[in-house]
Amino acid sequence: MSSHKVIVIGSGPGGSAFAALMSHAGHHVTLLEKNAFVGGKCSSLSRDGYIVDTGVHMFGRGPLGPFGEISRIVGMGPSWSAATPAFTLSLSGAGKHTAGQKRPHGHKLEMASSITHPVSLLNFLRGHVRGWQKMGWASTAVKASRELGLGGFISLARRFGDHRYPLYCELQDICVREFFAKLSDADDFLRTFHAQAMLTMVLPWHRASMGEFAYILASTMQASLLCYPRGGSGAIPASFLRALEKSGGSVRAACEVAGIEVDRGRVCGVTTREGEFIPGDMVVSSAGLRRTVELAGRDAFPVDYLAWADGLSDSEAFIAVKFFLDRKISSMRTPCLLHMPGLSPHTMFDYLQDGSIPEELFLFATAPGNWDPSLVPPGGDCLIVGVPAPSSLDRAPQAECLLDLAEEMSYDIFPELAGATVAVERVLTGDVSRLSGRAAGDCIGIAQEVGQSGSRRPQSHTPIRGLFLVGADAGGRGIGTEMAADSALRLYHQLKDGQP
Repeated sequence: MSSHKVIVIGSGPGGSAFAALMSHAGHHVTLLEKNAFVGGKCSSLSRDGYIVDTGVHMFGRGPLGPFGEISRIVGMGPSWSAATPAFTLSLSGAGKHTAGQKRPHGHKLEMASSITHPVSLLNFLRGHVRGWQKMGWASTAVKASRELGLGGFISLARRFGDHRYPLYCELQDICVREFFAKLSDADDFLRTFHAQAMLTMVLPWHRASMGEFAYILASTMQASLLCYPRGGSGAIPASFLRALEKSGGSVRAACEVAGIEVDRGRVCGVTTREGEFIPGDMVVSSAGLRRTVELAGRDAFPVDYLAWADGLSDSEAFIAVKFFLDRKISSMRTPCLLHMPGLSPHTMFDYLQDGSIPEELFLFATAPGNWDPSLVPPGGDCLIVGVPAPSSLDRAPQAECLLDLAEEMSYDIFPELAGATVAVERVLTGDVSRLSGRAAGDCIGIAQEVGQSGSRRPQSHTPIRGLFLVGADAGGRGIGTEMAADSALRLYHQLKDGQP
């Protein structure tokens, strides 16, 4: 194997993982990070005794997914915390509201990582008996059997459990709404899957590719391990960067790349914002497809590649409000909570397109101290409440209003906040944009939507020799950070022994 000089741009899950893998394989790797801290959108920062994620995170597979495989290869990685029950399902007061009134909050069901776990089954039954959630399993089975035929219905159920994920390619050009609306008329059933698509892909279901969603459902159901890294989300890239340095690579934080240098169709290195030229045989960028094109110069790419890249759509955003508490959260025993609004499954995320403010929001809340007590000061706690929002920076006023509503709802769902909150912080799309260096505040990057999934999704190779992409924008599958790590793992297997 010949050894190459590899420059990696960005220290998020994709960049840090690829850098560690290639250094482990014997290449000379230098990682450059524009921020003074590492991790990108998967970072954790210290604040007055709290260690707080920059975003709102939970991980679907942890050591059983690409993070675990990378850790096994490089011999180092994060440790993981799991809990049973894993999350709380918060439901609006179904059956207790009248037209024009907001549904009250207060129905909570604790759920395990696996839907077949006794805790999950018992609480599904409890919610059904009390009328809090009517999933319509019988009517759904009847409609699905009519739509698919009994044999087709059984075959579909079996293939969701196949480790080869055969539905991924078959369903890549069908949206999540089209798939599930054929199977059921039950609002709670449809609302659940629309919310899951938003949570895992940060897209409304009419955009989300069912092929990508099928992969996510199948892989997370098989793992049945909702978990969180000890030390916070930033512990993931930090552990990979320790592996990089242990094998001889280097990390340079607060070192922003101003340009990717290209000579006669191949990369020769990068130039930093300070004007330093760093030579390299490979440049691997986790800065995103469009930002990478800007860094290398549009003149270096074929016209058709530019037109294709310019036409790709991004995911929406997840903004957040963070509550810092001087006492423990008492109304939630689990590490996280999903609040399901009492809205039509067909319109619950229309506000992302029409600019409105709905009566109620889908919320994803985490209490990282319930995963890892070392993340909060003794006797204190932290609650991070995330809400889907439009990723465009032009929609910032709407995002502020959405966080106003999210904060109001949080005080209803977690009554102890009123007397325990010592500080509140907000994370808006502009904050995410500054953190990532992207033009918008998108949560994931290139959207996993119909027309951009499967064979039509950007790949890691670019038309410029020696220039590659890693991260959630290209080359991987899965949920956000895991997709970024998957892209790094796939590119590593392609390049570890070959020529750039």
